[in-house]
Amino acid sequence: MSVATSWSRITGWLAVHHPATATLVNPPATAVDLRYLEAAINRPLPADLVELLELANGTQHRSVRGSLIPTLYNLVPVTDMLKTRQMLQKIQRQIFGSGARPGESDAAGQSSMDWLDSFLPIAEAADAGLLYVDLRDGDQRGCVWEWYAEGGPASAPWWSSVGEMLDDVAGALVDGRPALQKYASGAVWPEKRAPYLPEVDDDYLRWFAAPD
Repeated sequence: MSVATSWSRITGWLAVHHPATATLVNPPATAVDLRYLEAAINRPLPADLVELLELANGTQHRSVRGSLIPTLYNLVPVTDMLKTRQMLQKIQRQIFGSGARPGESDAAGQSSMDWLDSFLPIAEAADAGLLYVDLRDGDQRGCVWEWYAEGGPASAPWWSSVGEMLDDVAGALVDGRPALQKYASGAVWPEKRAPYLPEVDDDYLRWFAAPD
């Protein structure tokens, strides 16, 4: 499913079921925003991330009641992508110095305990978790990972691309198909992980573990 179709399904669902969040979707990023982002990270952006940003420059994520992306995340605008990336780069330099991290030469999709220059945050959680796009070279370039500063990344990417992430979210919101379903068997991650379904409770959009 295309990014435009998935995003239309997501925003259509929000307009009906959680209009407070629908009003907090930012206008599209400008061509200047996108050129600045690519120049700042010195890497081309995946086409599906560009397409999403051309539809919406993230959300006013600190004002969203709940989480648009499972399990705890809201999309951030270009300015916050860069601020968070720069903060994490600074922390890495303070700890390890200015040398390149060993993981930079690994293929995209390989786990790294260090925050790398080739990682770009795209969503944040209230508890300081992140979702980021892996921009290293390789077949999995553009895959989406979870990151916590104290725990590092998940053991495998959550989604193979931004496009897959949006399709997964749209399917859960509109069709009632649990998100992250492919991880339920334990075949992708070392441990089984419950799939997630959305729920609007007391005007909060939450994700809960779907029953077996």
